[in-house]
Amino acid sequence: MTSNFKFTLLSSVAAATVTIMAAGTANATNGYFSNGYGTASKGMAGVSVALPQDTQAAANNPAGMKSLGNRFDAGLSLFSPRRSYSTSGAAGTNFMNDNDQESSQEYFLVPSFGVNKDMGEYSLGVTATANGGMNTNYATNVFTGGTSGRTGIDLAQLLVGVTYARKLNENHTIGITPTVAAQRFKATGLQGFASISSDSTKLTDNGYDYSYGYGLRMGWLGEMSDTLTLGAMAQSTMYMQKFDKYAGLFANKGEFDIPPAVSIGASVKATDKLTVAADAQRIFYGTVDSISNSHNISVAPFHTGAGGTVNENSLGNSEGIGFGWQDMNVFKIGLQYAYSDALTLRTGASHNTAAFKKSETLFNILAPAVVDTHLSVGGTYDFAPNMSFSLAYTRAFAADITGVNINHIFGGTGTPIALKMDQHDLEMGFNYDF
Repeated sequence: MTSNFKFTLLSSVAAATVTIMAAGTANATNGYFSNGYGTASKGMAGVSVALPQDTQAAANNPAGMKSLGNRFDAGLSLFSPRRSYSTSGAAGTNFMNDNDQESSQEYFLVPSFGVNKDMGEYSLGVTATANGGMNTNYATNVFTGGTSGRTGIDLAQLLVGVTYARKLNENHTIGITPTVAAQRFKATGLQGFASISSDSTKLTDNGYDYSYGYGLRMGWLGEMSDTLTLGAMAQSTMYMQKFDKYAGLFANKGEFDIPPAVSIGASVKATDKLTVAADAQRIFYGTVDSISNSHNISVAPFHTGAGGTVNENSLGNSEGIGFGWQDMNVFKIGLQYAYSDALTLRTGASHNTAAFKKSETLFNILAPAVVDTHLSVGGTYDFAPNMSFSLAYTRAFAADITGVNINHIFGGTGTPIALKMDQHDLEMGFNYDF
């Protein structure tokens, strides 16, 4: 079997998994971005920009693909986020019912795939990754006026990129990954917000809606010495079609682009066996109105219905209520130790700044992204000359935020809202060199 045939075959296998991946993903750790892509990276708390180890490098730093050779990777993560909220004292006012709940859906399977072919002066690869985790499923009506009996949202995103990576000279490599993206979304139990929606028929309980779009990832990798490697990566906005079924919920009539991000990293070969690496990342959640628009709104003039004159703060309009998320900084550090010729061990820790302020807790009952500290362990075992198995476990420690429902401007006093989350993530990965 020739290497070109193997590359074509493995590319087909990766492409065939797109439908499976789109069926449902979750991986919320840094906001709703994953803390890492690829099993080896996850074993180091997501460190990867200057330390490419598998074909998920296309998501971490496309330039890293040139150093990987001919290989196929498949990964499967069992992700378990535990989300809850408390609104004791709400007493049915200011959009809130008086209850404490935990989200019932706690386990998600998240696959990933990639294949890379070294063409000599350059390499070509195909990689599929997933984002998600803005998923909640509460057993009763969270908000006053809800008629569904349940409340929650479900967002899943799939990104498939084709990577071209090329060495500029002996020490410097660049890579580019044109990327297509697909996402799906549904919301349930938000009827209580109809009075502040620009189109209450496209606010909630319309089933799944799908949107498609595109963007670009670019990266650089520089071998500065025998022991020091530096890297940088930038992801553009992924420009997505609007969610038409939820044009009365998301700002700009259903707009929900995937935000841009930038990362820098360094890896140092401290000894023959030990490598130390670190990354810094910034995710620009503030560039997407549906994610970043604040709860802090004015009450007049609100008019229900698609044909009326409505305030720009109405849900679905340009300044419509969002999740109030701000740009996020993420810092990661990891260690990799070659225990033997066959076994490599890893560990790492990461910390991110808060996704939102205490005044933005109302809508974030639906997406309580409050975790900020992760600790990871992992390893890779080479069980054959051209095959290996990797494992990574990440613990996102319990975190909480307590704020008030800022929309007490609708009457009464601010309602206390407490949000809490912790996470477990166990990922297995398989590599085949061809």
